[in-house]
Amino acid sequence: MTPCPRPVSDEGLLDWWTGEAPPEDRLRLEEHLLSCDACSARAETLHALAHGLRTLVREGLASAVLLPATVDRLRAEGRRVREYRVAPGTSVRCTVGPGDDVVLGRLEADLGGVSRLDLVSRVDEGPELRLADVPFDPASGELILMPPIDALRARPAHVQRMRLLAVGPGGERVLGEYTFDHTPWPDPPRGATRR
Repeated sequence: MTPCPRPVSDEGLLDWWTGEAPPEDRLRLEEHLLSCDACSARAETLHALAHGLRTLVREGLASAVLLPATVDRLRAEGRRVREYRVAPGTSVRCTVGPGDDVVLGRLEADLGGVSRLDLVSRVDEGPELRLADVPFDPASGELILMPPIDALRARPAHVQRMRLLAVGPGGERVLGEYTFDHTPWPDPPRGATRR
């Protein structure tokens, strides 16, 4: 395969694949892909990777941060969704039922003016884990988390604490702290909704 003298950037390929590229850039990129084996191979790799990630998330085998449109799509596909809405500074008892396909944690927060959002999480007394620059819709007023459902089903009772941070040039600002008190089924918690 001949190397490309003007390779398309990874960001350009991603914008093209997601449909976010402007029409004039999209046409130019597609013409390039038709004539460039190296960039076409990279585009195919990106497609395969995205398809694999989407499959893992849809099957509940990987954690994901979802946008509201993705939740709507899961419901339209007929997935049984259990969700827990948590306001800043509150906690919720939660579980995963045998008929659930997806479980969601919906962390409510004022996201107005936030340009970067980080999530810090800790299970029981374990180490803190930080997800930097997670995707979010500022207008939604929430961050939607989807843990891997089979792993969550297999876990014993535990407490998971989360913190949302707005990160900007002036530093970090805590938007909310949330607690999920997980109990294995069949001890059904209060506060869940299922649609």
